[in-house]
Amino acid sequence: MQHATRRIARVPGGQALGLAIAIAGSLALAGCEPANTPETAGELPQGEPPAIATIQAIVANPVSVTLAQGEPEPAQVNQTLAYGDQIRTADQALAEVGLVTGAMFRIGGNAALTLRPNQLQLNAGQMITWVQGTLPDPVEIVTPAGIAGIRGTTVFVNIADDPNAPVEFFAWEGEVAFRLAGSEEDVVLTSGQQLFVSPGEQDVEALRQQVQPLDRATAQERLEQSPLINGFSQPLPTRPELEATIDNLN
Repeated sequence: MQHATRRIARVPGGQALGLAIAIAGSLALAGCEPANTPETAGELPQGEPPAIATIQAIVANPVSVTLAQGEPEPAQVNQTLAYGDQIRTADQALAEVGLVTGAMFRIGGNAALTLRPNQLQLNAGQMITWVQGTLPDPVEIVTPAGIAGIRGTTVFVNIADDPNAPVEFFAWEGEVAFRLAGSEEDVVLTSGQQLFVSPGEQDVEALRQQVQPLDRATAQERLEQSPLINGFSQPLPTRPELEATIDNLN
């Protein structure tokens, strides 16, 4: 019964009431029918998937979540998320999420992100992801243009509203290994380097030639004006490393 109650908490609105009635009916019949028969086995939910992330902060609204393939609902601070759950922001809204692995990310700019095992699937919007220290397994940021692997770094990703526009990857600090979908070859970005990748790109060597450092003035402007860096009450933990990167740019 405990598992069934948890499951109802994740089902939105009227669906929860209907599910509660169905569960109550099945429990009432349980005493009249043999346990674990083919007709009754599997009727009760087996509990929720484990939480792998928590919403740490929300700045403005709307920020919504879609849990367990349910309907979108308003997101809440301290709300837990599991694999397959999605979080969205719209307009000027921002959200910060912490993973149980130790990685953190902030999203904004009409963002849509789905949690996958060891992956953050960003389908739209902007995201800054950081890791303090190292992770046992790299976290991958999956985009329409390719996959960026991070271990101990701060990386910014921007997917424009135009689906044909290049996706921007910027290594604020540390090393980012980008690869095209279906490829095993990495294009490596180091601190201060930027790469734009068009959806459908297949030429790895051409991408390597396109990796360029951001100039100091542009990086400084981005540091001072980025809502993902400055829009939260708590400063970005890796900001000192970002400032050090700017000092080393030309």
